Amino acid sequence: MNTATVVIALIVLAIVAVTVAIMLRDRRDRALAARLDESDPGAGVRAQADAERHQAGPRGEAGGSSWSAAGKNSA
Repeated sequence: MNTATVVIALIVLAIVAVTVAIMLRDRRDRALAARLDESDPGAGVRAQADAERHQAGPRGEAGGSSWSAAGKNSA
């Protein structure tokens, strides 16, 4: 077994592990949303939306700076 085969196997294994982790997290989020819906209709939907927004990450630049002001010293 040469080094290239080992590296490729490790990359494939890492991809599979990440995929499984994402699927398990999604299943857990859906179960939590279902439980919250039972206790407070609509709360689970809100929790699912919050989880999806959190996963999507931030939008735009931090601090509200615009593209035109990016990289300029305001002092």
